[in-house]
Amino acid sequence: MQAKQIVPRIGLEATTAKIEGTRGKLKCLVERGWLDEDTPGRFTLARHDGDADRGNSRCPRGSSP
Repeated sequence: MQAKQIVPRIGLEATTAKIEGTRGKLKCLVERGWLDEDTPGRFTLARHDGDADRGNSRCPRGSSP
């Protein structure tokens, strides 16, 4: 799914600011191993094939995606 599809489904107003903020959070979830981004801007649940936690996230600590 794309961020612009997710925003209204989670009850946010579909403004550019909300879409971009959500996209940033989705990218953090990719770095943490929760999501995959197969093509730019399209997010899916991560496929775990025995990989360990990716760690070393560039996402700010304390922010909750």
